[in-house]
Amino acid sequence: MKALFLLYDHYVDWEISPLSYIFSVTNVEIETAALQEEVTHSGKFRIRVDRTLNECRVSDYDILVIPGGDPEPLLEEEALLNLIREFDQENKWIAAICGASTLLGKSSVLRNRLYSTSIDITEFPSCFDPVYQSKADTTVCENLITAEGSAYVEFAVEVGKQLNLFNDREDELETMLFFKNLLRG
Repeated sequence: MKALFLLYDHYVDWEISPLSYIFSVTNVEIETAALQEEVTHSGKFRIRVDRTLNECRVSDYDILVIPGGDPEPLLEEEALLNLIREFDQENKWIAAICGASTLLGKSSVLRNRLYSTSIDITEFPSCFDPVYQSKADTTVCENLITAEGSAYVEFAVEVGKQLNLFNDREDELETMLFFKNLLRG
């Protein structure tokens, strides 16, 4: 299995860190992509990505992961929106947390689907239909997995669950407890 993490300037790194860890311990191959060769995340670290968006072939991946951050500068980036559309057209998983749901809305893949987000959707009326906003921390609707930014652990576990990465329910719960710091030694 292979995952593509779509990174961009000022993305929120901790919203995808638990998921990247789950992928790494379950042998899911990870590649990173961005509009340019290097991005700076919200913690001010510069990250050199594996490839630019124009080098990505959707057929090479099983899931697209998009972290939260400030989506506004990306809303007119057709290469990015087309990549999201292509993942959806091929019915591949798309996992988006917090502000990344705005990109799903702008690319029209939220069409009449339930979604979760931390974004004030009234600020992006062309991206969201309020009728379909879920009150849940994480929402799975068809091939989309969305989450509020504060539910980054739940998001990671839900993605792992949908991809069948856990051995069983106990493995899933232990992972949740590990990230929530609830395991007692």
